[in-house]
Amino acid sequence: MRFIITHVFFVLIFLLLGVHFRTSRNKLGTAKTEQKLASGLLTLKKVGPNQVIVDNGIIQVTFSSPQGLITGIKYKGFENVLNNKIKNRGYWDVMWYEPGQKQLIDLLEGVKFNVVNQTSEHVEISFSRTWKISQRGSLVPLNVDKRYIIRRGVSGIYVYAVLEKLKDWPTVDMDQTRIVFKLNTEFDFMAISDQRQKIMPSEIDRDITNKRANPLAYKEAVRLINPQNRIFKGQVDDKYMYSMENKDNKVHGWISSDQRVGFWMITPSDEFRVCGPLKQELTSHVGPTTLSMFTSLHYAGKDMNTTYTSMEPWKKMYGPIFVYLNSASSHNLLWTDAKRQMAAEVESWPYNFVKSVDYPLHHQRGTVKGQFFVMDRYISKLKLFGKFAFVGLAMPDKAGSWQTENKGYQFWTSADRMGMFTITNVRPGSYSLYAWVSGHIGDYKYEHDITITPGREIDVGAIVYEPPRIGATLWEIGKPDRTAAEFYIPDPDPTLSTKLYLNNSYHPQDRFRQYGLWDRYTALYPRDDLVYIVGVSDYKKDWFYAHVTRNAGNGTYQATTWQIVFSLKAVTKTGNYTFRMALAAATTAKLSVRINGPTSKSIFMIELIGQDNAIARHGIHGLYKLYDINVGGNLLRVGNNTIFLTQDRRWGSFTGVMYDYLRLESPPEV
Repeated sequence: MRFIITHVFFVLIFLLLGVHFRTSRNKLGTAKTEQKLASGLLTLKKVGPNQVIVDNGIIQVTFSSPQGLITGIKYKGFENVLNNKIKNRGYWDVMWYEPGQKQLIDLLEGVKFNVVNQTSEHVEISFSRTWKISQRGSLVPLNVDKRYIIRRGVSGIYVYAVLEKLKDWPTVDMDQTRIVFKLNTEFDFMAISDQRQKIMPSEIDRDITNKRANPLAYKEAVRLINPQNRIFKGQVDDKYMYSMENKDNKVHGWISSDQRVGFWMITPSDEFRVCGPLKQELTSHVGPTTLSMFTSLHYAGKDMNTTYTSMEPWKKMYGPIFVYLNSASSHNLLWTDAKRQMAAEVESWPYNFVKSVDYPLHHQRGTVKGQFFVMDRYISKLKLFGKFAFVGLAMPDKAGSWQTENKGYQFWTSADRMGMFTITNVRPGSYSLYAWVSGHIGDYKYEHDITITPGREIDVGAIVYEPPRIGATLWEIGKPDRTAAEFYIPDPDPTLSTKLYLNNSYHPQDRFRQYGLWDRYTALYPRDDLVYIVGVSDYKKDWFYAHVTRNAGNGTYQATTWQIVFSLKAVTKTGNYTFRMALAAATTAKLSVRINGPTSKSIFMIELIGQDNAIARHGIHGLYKLYDINVGGNLLRVGNNTIFLTQDRRWGSFTGVMYDYLRLESPPEV
């Protein structure tokens, strides 16, 4: 009994001391600008007229003032983890132009510095500017508020910006918005996933002028011929090899092997990203450079509308993202810790410490849930669970519009095996509910728009998607999964290969991440084009991943015509068959479809399709497109038939399309 009483007494004393400590700490937070805390240092000070420094005892961050560029980050053994030898090393930028004018880059430099919020726990600072008509032609017509948050005991910087365009301001195109960090050249090891990480070449190794590298088909790609580290000799470096889909792009960055320090870009939410979960973006690349891409034309092109008209007011908050620094004894421990921190940031979203009226907190957001089914009577008479379907909210529009939408916010989740889904932490506003599911073609849109209000949960119940379908499947090629990954992807030219993975390991699922694969078509089909025989050929081996031109040498290219040969035991002459053609990507292609004759009249033609450039950028998919093509029964015959697919645009090596899935359906049942 005496032991229990003594134990309780000490617990009470401990609790009282804890209350006293917390009270003292809170009082300290209001004392003055420069604070010294018991468990660390949190200071904010202006150094002369041009600098602001924030120090939390772990990192010290220097900002230009009032511009708001990050000029220095002091951490561990680094006086500056950024590259002191270049002027712009931690900055935002927007690539913009007025219609008919040249493209410009605006670093979104502020003209006013302000302390938004300062407590014992964190400091939030702002660098802002207000646009004036007198600045037309020199600055992008936006009001800009860039914010940075540094927290006590946290090894990193939270970064976000609110951009606003008012009505009657000039029409403007904004093709790219991003954050860029140019790192100290001691960072030599890059990691963007568990497998995609390795020692990297340097920017010097890419130097064409001094004969360290040879140029290739576009400026981003070079072949290293005299690198400082001989292991890279003969390899290709191309920043697009390191692209990643939004849904997977949560953490990436660099490691200094000597200092055992990591620098990471963590994105805890995709709500401010554009074009949905499959949009591909740049991550980290040689420089060493680390990016957070908010909008860009990569893997989409101008199909993504980036024009903001004079009559169109617009406002959007990008971020917060988290720039995280860590230290550990090995590459693996640094990467593991970066993933741990990423998971913690995701769990903490939405943050409760952001002081912006444009950032709804958790209780100010809503939830949508339901169950997604698929009904295709030619597969099953019963509804099928929408297993692992992607379900999302985006600006109201037609089905599938989300993949080119970039001006609002999007919220996506993946359904479970039963098609059950819950979309949480949705900003208030009006949305359409969209979905698609691997294994079925087309896009779903819920019949009603959904209005999200703070704290409300909306249950849409059971929703049923009926994919496009007229008749039974006569034959099919590929899988309807919006990529060309299941088709034949050749080995690269051995003189152009790149080791992309940890310990030079090889991952078959990423075979497409190699330079020059498009030219392998010419090597495999130097004279005659691809012929696919239904029931005999195997699309995994016999269907080339990209329908491109043939390189005829001397800078000329030839149109290519692929054939699908199939047999019919009977033909309904008076009925219409349906040829479903789903494209995973298209780049300036001219595509025509003919039946039973390469020179017969085309039953379908698109003069110019696609700007996503996914073929050149190792993307395996860009924008998804689905075409439903009527095939008159009078064009078919009993026995062998042939569909001719011609890509007739001859503008270069990567002009063409990637197919996702092709299917011929019988006429509808009577």
